Amino acid sequence: MNRNLRARWRLLAVAGLSSIAIPARAATVRMPAQQHYGSVGYITGGVGEREARLFERQMSKHPLAIELLEHAGKAEEFTADAKVKIADRRGRTVLDAKADGPFMLVDLPPGRYSIVATLKHATLKKSAVVVTRNELARATFEFPAHTD
Repeated sequence: MNRNLRARWRLLAVAGLSSIAIPARAATVRMPAQQHYGSVGYITGGVGEREARLFERQMSKHPLAIELLEHAGKAEEFTADAKVKIADRRGRTVLDAKADGPFMLVDLPPGRYSIVATLKHATLKKSAVVVTRNELARATFEFPAHTD
């Protein structure tokens, strides 16, 4: 994990600790409903700090976690509305969906996949994402500033 990602996760952890003081009657944040593209299930969202933390806690329950970021000066910000397309080793599309937030948790069988994420006019690709049964696969897409 590079320094920027570690720093971002530390910042989110500090934000999580500060949320302990929220009264018990505060609204409960729930995971969005699982959606399907063919036989592939996925959950997308993570808008706002509380929902983002919820997605981070749920990552280990899914084989693949996709994170979508946009550079904003020297910082990085979460983004939404990216189009995400995943193809298997043979080039067959197994997922083609719009991200409703900065995270997509995808239930894929073990294998090697390529992922393309498009936000407005910028397209980024990860050509060798390996999903296994025992370890979370992660793909982070960092779009240039002012992409959305």
